[in-house]
Amino acid sequence: MNNEQWFRIPDWPTLRTVLLWCLVIDLLFFPIYGGVNWLTSQRNDLLALYLPIELDIPLVPAAVWVYLSLFLLFCLPLFTIPRERARSEALAAILGLLVAAVLWLLFPAQLGFERMLPAGYETLYGVMFTLDAPHNLVPSLHIVFATIAVSACGEGAPRAIKTALWAWLACIAASTLLTHQHHVLDVATGLLIALGCRGIALGRSPQSYLQPVPHLVKEQKG
Repeated sequence: MNNEQWFRIPDWPTLRTVLLWCLVIDLLFFPIYGGVNWLTSQRNDLLALYLPIELDIPLVPAAVWVYLSLFLLFCLPLFTIPRERARSEALAAILGLLVAAVLWLLFPAQLGFERMLPAGYETLYGVMFTLDAPHNLVPSLHIVFATIAVSACGEGAPRAIKTALWAWLACIAASTLLTHQHHVLDVATGLLIALGCRGIALGRSPQSYLQPVPHLVKEQKG
């Protein structure tokens, strides 16, 4: 498989299929995420699911740009996921959302960091805080969706591109901590849930993520 086959301008049937599944995910995301966040905000039994040492992680305001790059990552499936795999990848995201919602309800969490508006970023952080109450924490849905997107878009990609995508994911994961949006447990559980849900949706084992891509093996042998 060459680069043109991995990254392609989608034809209309593919574009329609991917966008329809994106719409389904959006229609589920907003009521579930917002509803659970509101329910948790009404509870008094919130858990501190973090280590005290994590509160020493500094706030790096500029990391918000990496944090928000998730929305740029969301555009990549349009150009990399074939039509026949769009349904399975969307189901992985939906399953990840549902599993996350159940865990948010079972383990209602509170953010250990005190939210503040850093100088020069008051508007951006203010909007982010308004739209996202600090309760849907374990797992981080930001990481769930980012991991599914990276693993889905990286399938069949050349080694250098796949490495770059996973490096991007690592940066996004770090940004959730440096913007004080999440804690370490949130990130770890988000990664594991994403890989597990995608494995279920595609009928694969977790070990498959560690196996080399067949076409790359052939290229190396050649």
